[in-house]
Amino acid sequence: MAIELKLPDMGEEIEDVTISRWLIQEGDDVHEGDIVVEVATDKVDTEVPATASGKLLKANFGEGELVPVDAVIALIGEEGESIDSTIGSTSDSASVTTSQEETVSPEADHVEPTGAAPMEVEESEIKATPVAKRVAAERGVSLSAITGTGSNGQVTKQDVLNHFDSERGLEDDSSSIGLPGDLANIPSLVVRRLAAENNLDLEEIAAGRPLSTLTKYDLLSAIASRDAGEEVIVAPRFAPPKDWQQSAGPAAQKPPALTKTASEAASSDAKPVPSPQTVAQGGEELIQLSRMRTLVAKNTFESYRTAPHVTTWWDVDMSALLAHRKAHKQEYADAGVKLTVTAYFVPAIIAGLRAVPAANASWSNEGVIIRRDYHIGMAVALPMDQNGMAGLIVPVIKNAGDLNLLGIARAVNDLAQRARDGKLQTADLQGGTFTFSNYGTSGSRFQTPIIVQPQAGILGIGAIEKRPVVISKSRAVDPDPTDYMLFKPMLTLGFSYDHRVLDGATADAFCAAVKQSLESW
Repeated sequence: MAIELKLPDMGEEIEDVTISRWLIQEGDDVHEGDIVVEVATDKVDTEVPATASGKLLKANFGEGELVPVDAVIALIGEEGESIDSTIGSTSDSASVTTSQEETVSPEADHVEPTGAAPMEVEESEIKATPVAKRVAAERGVSLSAITGTGSNGQVTKQDVLNHFDSERGLEDDSSSIGLPGDLANIPSLVVRRLAAENNLDLEEIAAGRPLSTLTKYDLLSAIASRDAGEEVIVAPRFAPPKDWQQSAGPAAQKPPALTKTASEAASSDAKPVPSPQTVAQGGEELIQLSRMRTLVAKNTFESYRTAPHVTTWWDVDMSALLAHRKAHKQEYADAGVKLTVTAYFVPAIIAGLRAVPAANASWSNEGVIIRRDYHIGMAVALPMDQNGMAGLIVPVIKNAGDLNLLGIARAVNDLAQRARDGKLQTADLQGGTFTFSNYGTSGSRFQTPIIVQPQAGILGIGAIEKRPVVISKSRAVDPDPTDYMLFKPMLTLGFSYDHRVLDGATADAFCAAVKQSLESW
């Protein structure tokens, strides 16, 4: 009997992966432990090894396809072994499920079940990701009532959340009311952006209701309908008030910017003209974005748009730290660990987080979530390509507060090396509570780092350089003839923080604790 090849545990946050490359083709011999296929997630590339020896009878997905994490990606068996029975049984099961769904009458909900509950059977046969099933169970949502938008109609976590929000919204009539007055026909920024990116007519989707009531989920539904060749008009999730136009008054009429002329309406089906920025001119070359570059762009843009960033800079005297490293460098080398300056920043950051717990937190509409464990993310720059483009990845030092300097130095070396070798696992990139970026290794004195969402802050570390420093025994503002200058190894910390969580005083208190830790070695 053919052996099913599935993905290894990709972590709770991962719902699907992309097939990057098949290393073994259909019909080829495969030995247990051989790498069969490479897959990619939003965070890391992963190799999938064979769980048995034999021949690769069938690859169920092609390169570039999006695959649910619980899917059977391939079948391994003996040469000549038939796989029709396996495929047939799967198809039969699917057809039985479809048949059952089509023949259930509305009155079935009111019939007391005998034996196994029909609803339980349906729930178990519905295609849904493990995370979607867990979220549905937590919120008491029936998977049978949800239309999946994932691969092959699979229900995803977002589908469950959207359905849950929709049910809550239907109970709240206030959700259906558009904005008053001049704002009644002004859609939200996210709605306008989605419409522009996908060439959608908002008035067509609104179907007579105020544009201010449109949500991104209405547009996503419209996009799915259009891609399926169906009519794009989306029935409103929330019925608008019958007299919304009259109650809003004359000022609620469409603003000129949203009014179409006859010629514009006639040409609405024309294909969009490519943006000049995407057309290479003479002497130019358009470089397709890599998956890594796309993710970096997406994550940094979303973070900067989500959190109000503020950056504070602090100068640090590195004399004591460098002296400590010089005195213990060989001792650590004898233990097989390279003692880098980067390792010292982790315990210093933890000292700051303990002094200001709100720095180890996340913002939510219900309140600030403060985390009591210290999982420190470390930004690692990947090598540049021939065009000067590179990637950035953030592995996480788990439970860093439980490690001494030797353990931290070992973890820093291991994660940095595996990041550059492309050998990180999904678990290495998850669960971070605070991040630091040592851009000083490339010579930068200071930058304004962007927060890794949903964290509350990120610490940037500049280059160590000799600077003239005034040594004084009096207050900084008082003249003192005994003042003198020294050249000291200094660096500048750049702490970017979410102003919804931290203020200037609390952010500076965090930096003061980090500075004190670094200067006290």
